[in-house]
Amino acid sequence: MAKEQRIGAFILFGIFLIIWLTVALWPSNYPELQAPQEPVKRTWEQRKDSMRRVDSLRYAQWSKEREQRYDSFRLADSMRRDEWKRERQLAYDSFRVADSLWRDSVGWYYARHIKKDTVLDLNHTDTAELQLIRGIGRYTAMQIIRYREQLGGYISPTQLTDEEFVKLRLDTLLSHFTADSNEVQQIPVNSSSAERLQRHPYIRYQQAKAVYTLRRKRTRLNGIEDLQHLPEFSENELKRLAPYLSFE
Repeated sequence: MAKEQRIGAFILFGIFLIIWLTVALWPSNYPELQAPQEPVKRTWEQRKDSMRRVDSLRYAQWSKEREQRYDSFRLADSMRRDEWKRERQLAYDSFRVADSLWRDSVGWYYARHIKKDTVLDLNHTDTAELQLIRGIGRYTAMQIIRYREQLGGYISPTQLTDEEFVKLRLDTLLSHFTADSNEVQQIPVNSSSAERLQRHPYIRYQQAKAVYTLRRKRTRLNGIEDLQHLPEFSENELKRLAPYLSFE
């Protein structure tokens, strides 16, 4: 073998040896392949629990949004009611001045046609009859009739002492009135909505909501004593409200 051939063989052997050592000694960084895991099968009970939680969250969010909308509507209604009361008070003051001037100009009419012993039933009288009593004009007569419709009828003439009639001189007027309590229209508590209850002048929003919620829990209310445990009502408020509620 020639010298050049021996040198070439040594060089090839050295290159092969270097490559073999590099492959044998170089650290392997390749991660081991893992077998694919089988998907976890969820039972029907687990799926139902998950759906219940989702439904509960959705209902809570819906209830919160509904309550916020209702609060905004109630605030707007309260503002409109306050504005209406201010306008009504201004109108009442103007009517009272005009009525006072008119009464002074025709005072002789009352002296001849009004009897001191005139007595009217608040649940059967009309605006024309009410105006026959000294101290009551057209606007006040309309107020008395309107309040009678809101109440469902008067229980006693002393109800004219409510804030609706703060301008009246009741010390001289109450003796002209009676009230037939048999004519009172009662509210069926066990079939009325919270909105229907709230329309009564003696029931506030929170009270109507409390009565409606209590009725939903108990299915049926049997009497005014079922409302005595509600913190929204005082003893005097329940006593005043009792004739206007029916639990049949």
